[in-house]
Amino acid sequence: MTDIVNGTVTDAGARYIAQKAASLEPVVVTHFILANIPGVDETTPADATAGIPDESYLVGGNILVQDPHYNDDNAVTYSLVLDSSVGDYDFNYYGLVTDTGELLAYSNIPLNKKRVGIGQVINRNLVVPFSNAKQLTGADLPLASWQFDYEAEMLAMQTSIMQNSAATISALSSAIKNHERLLTLEGKL
Repeated sequence: MTDIVNGTVTDAGARYIAQKAASLEPVVVTHFILANIPGVDETTPADATAGIPDESYLVGGNILVQDPHYNDDNAVTYSLVLDSSVGDYDFNYYGLVTDTGELLAYSNIPLNKKRVGIGQVINRNLVVPFSNAKQLTGADLPLASWQFDYEAEMLAMQTSIMQNSAATISALSSAIKNHERLLTLEGKL
């Protein structure tokens, strides 16, 4: 399942958004950055004055951003997918960088260990709230159209598996009892 995290819009990001809105230009995010910053986790308070982390903390290179999806008129979500071919690194921070090199928004998160290999895929989503976000980013697909919670389906599958397992065990138990009765009747038990 993917995690959805609210991003902290930086002061520089807010200025960038205001400039774009004033000139009727789109807000353009070009890439995600990842960092492993010592002492940072999901409890670390956000700092709107923060800029891009020191280069020595950056990991994973610049990861291209796909078009955002809108949550509502005032929030959009950017998705990060780290497929099985990327790694090995750890990160506890991810952020969005604009076409002018400004840090738009970021989030401190628990330490994630990204390793190369089959099944080693990480999905993260960053919600960026600001006035008229949908219009300014050109987001044209709603969040609900691509985010689906499979929890109910997973629970139904688990329940079905448990019921099938119980039925199989019951059938095997009956077969063993019948076999024991047959052996008893034949005097072999």
